[in-house]
Amino acid sequence: MSSLLCFIAVSYASESSFPPIKLYYENRAPYMEVNNGELAGAEGLLASAALKSAGITVNLSEAPVARQTALISNNTEPACAVGLYWTAERARMGKYSLPLTHSQPQSIVIRANNTKVTTTDRLVDLLANPSFSLILRNGYSYGADVDAILKEAKATILRPYDNSLERIRQVHLGIVDGAMFTPFEAEYLIKQLGSHGNDLIVKQFKDAPDGKSRHLYCSKMVDDSLIKKINEALRKGS
Repeated sequence: MSSLLCFIAVSYASESSFPPIKLYYENRAPYMEVNNGELAGAEGLLASAALKSAGITVNLSEAPVARQTALISNNTEPACAVGLYWTAERARMGKYSLPLTHSQPQSIVIRANNTKVTTTDRLVDLLANPSFSLILRNGYSYGADVDAILKEAKATILRPYDNSLERIRQVHLGIVDGAMFTPFEAEYLIKQLGSHGNDLIVKQFKDAPDGKSRHLYCSKMVDDSLIKKINEALRKGS
């Protein structure tokens, strides 16, 4: 798994009273990506701005979200991950900043001709269908409310290590019925398929839980005073 790590050193401040922290991210446009050595994207820019404002030096390190949460939960280094939802288990193992962003309700990307989904308006009903297959991100939380629905699902739930675009391709090829994303991410990914994206739609559900906040999630080795400075910077930027 260590081969998946891509280490990029970035100094966000020339001087800092705090030791550098490792900042984990996943190359996951449109939320986050690295451009010219800087963390960019809808969440990446907000995290970068807050850390710069707080005068914190970071080392960027790319890793899948399951790897990120495992490394942070081990509490062996001062490190944070960008854009994670709050869960009770993670809160026991690490520390959260104030919200970076507030997510949209979850939706499901499907083929436009998939009647298993097009005739269903409720997420709970869809996931109660044993013939429906849904592909999710490995090691990822979709927010406590959605996670609870998924836990009770009778549908086939798959969590491979495939990246976001590959999960969309599996829907297009008919390997699975659907893939869960926010509409913002889903629409971006569908565009990456070019003309093939015309076969796909973003299905939203009237009972989908409200979107949850996304945070910087940090190990317990990140000092509380550092979290306080990050939160102050986030308040100023909001």
